[in-house]
Amino acid sequence: MRALAAGRGTRSGCVVRRGERLRHARNAEREGHEVKRLIIVGSPRSNGRSAHLAEMLFEACIDECPEDEQFLVPVSEVDVGPCIGCNACRELTELAFVDDDGNETTELRPRCVFDDDMQALYDLVDDADEITVVSPVYFSGAPAPMKCILDRLQPYFWANTRTREKRPLVLHAVGEGGDPHGYGALVSEVKSAFACAGFRLEKVLDWVGKIDANGEITGEATETTVSSSGAIPTEGADAAQPRPAATRAKLDLGARSGKKAADGKDGATARKNSNAQSSRSSAKGARGKAAARKGGRRSDGRRG
Repeated sequence: MRALAAGRGTRSGCVVRRGERLRHARNAEREGHEVKRLIIVGSPRSNGRSAHLAEMLFEACIDECPEDEQFLVPVSEVDVGPCIGCNACRELTELAFVDDDGNETTELRPRCVFDDDMQALYDLVDDADEITVVSPVYFSGAPAPMKCILDRLQPYFWANTRTREKRPLVLHAVGEGGDPHGYGALVSEVKSAFACAGFRLEKVLDWVGKIDANGEITGEATETTVSSSGAIPTEGADAAQPRPAATRAKLDLGARSGKKAADGKDGATARKNSNAQSSRSSAKGARGKAAARKGGRRSDGRRG
């Protein structure tokens, strides 16, 4: 009964997967309201751990929430350039949109001037009731393509006109493991950027070291609820994950490291002695020149 369709954004070529069920399964308790849920995959790889996890979440949402609409956007399949800080988005543009009551209207809002797939993603962000971000951890932060998405949310920073209650945001942090510095930067970046767009980071799920290269889940995610004060985790389970044995072997230089260190120490001692001798010679020569000048003789022994 499920229909999966590959669609395109209304403004550009943004590749969006849309999942839905026939509306006869609508939950009467929701008074006919349909939740629009957006899942953003932050990995530059289309078949990595994050992509596998996002696909499972996408399918689970379709199965468990048949009355809702699900949208899956992998950043590996969209064309979104980096923010160049031109501040053109500070200028207001008249945009057509549908308000919370379903009425079509127009409003002056800031908008990025670059005509790429981010324009379609703006529409999805505006319409979403919930957003889920699934992202790998690159040096504690977001990968470059995902960081482009976050930076391009800058127009929402200038708008500052949204009055509706902030909508929920969930972050899934994914990684092989081995980074001792955690993923606090990723959490901060996602939380800060989407807060401008009207979303509140509610919880972070730590999948680091719990999904293998084939996408198979090998452990349960550790869930962290973000407090009302905005406290966020600064260290993740990746800090406790050991590095792969092959990586340790490459980094273990053994006796060579000790020999190199000893050679370096001997070389430093030799340079120190040489510099000291040179300094003494220079000082002796300077004293000789001064004495010669005082005696009215040139430094080469002839009278001036």
